[in-house]
Amino acid sequence: MLEEYIGNKIREAYDFMQNDTEKALNIFDEILEIEPDNIDALNGKGSSLMKLNRFDEADQYFNHSLSICKNSSALLNKGIIFKQKNDFENALTYYDKACKVNPKLENIVNILKNEITNVNDEIDLSEFNDEANELIKQGIEFKNQKKLWDSLDSFMRAIEADETCKEHVNELIGEIKSIFQKEFLYNDDQFNSDSKIDRLKMQALRALIKENNPSKALTLMDLVLELDENDINTLNHKGGVLFICDEYEKAIECFDTCLSIDKDYSYALFNKALVLRIMNKLPEALQCFDELLKTPQNYNKVKPYQLEILDKLHEETQHDLILT
Repeated sequence: MLEEYIGNKIREAYDFMQNDTEKALNIFDEILEIEPDNIDALNGKGSSLMKLNRFDEADQYFNHSLSICKNSSALLNKGIIFKQKNDFENALTYYDKACKVNPKLENIVNILKNEITNVNDEIDLSEFNDEANELIKQGIEFKNQKKLWDSLDSFMRAIEADETCKEHVNELIGEIKSIFQKEFLYNDDQFNSDSKIDRLKMQALRALIKENNPSKALTLMDLVLELDENDINTLNHKGGVLFICDEYEKAIECFDTCLSIDKDYSYALFNKALVLRIMNKLPEALQCFDELLKTPQNYNKVKPYQLEILDKLHEETQHDLILT
């Protein structure tokens, strides 16, 4: 009975982790009071702390987890923590350790390692004009400080200052977009049978995640939508893939279709807000985030984005006042 209870509580905590991290932390604490050495709870609490940017505390829980049993989850997360601290050597070491424990993580580990090896300072800034050079340097500095929106803004302004840097800067923008794309929300509880639709969905996700083939994924998703044009989860995933392909307007159309089917489908509303923010449509993005905040469980996920836009709008207002 106790084992079943704890198993249910762990699943509940992981469900809350996406949208209500504090609630997830409370549940993990309850579990650890009963079983202080529960690996899933230790790793879950560490992951929750990482979402709150409390990396040093998270690291302690992953260390505790590894002191009990070598496991890929704790090793992978420690690698991510070292990357956050710009300690790339240790990050790569832990990624390799995680892959040795669980070879199935190879694709994920390769993606994480590529984020490190594709270093930004390989760009020869002497190729561009002074203004673009300064903006690129500024963007890289912002990126290293995890100020991703400011970094993105600097890179976009660099392209405006010197069109010849577009190809190089787009690579940097792509890195930031990949980070934001990981923030997109999806309903993972979507495969309920071995139906043709579910098989196509699995093939589409495999094409996207394992094969890194967005074009193939889109083709398979369109086949699903031919069978069921109102498959809301597929529409939401399609919007995410279109974002990867820089098809922002089409992505928003997918998210809007989701919301026309279910106005309370928060996954699509959040993803739409992120795309609008990337497009610098601040008032429209803010309206989406404000709507999401009407549901308390979205608070931890949404509030930082809302505050960032409010700060940006305030800066623009102050700038306009100075000019007048």
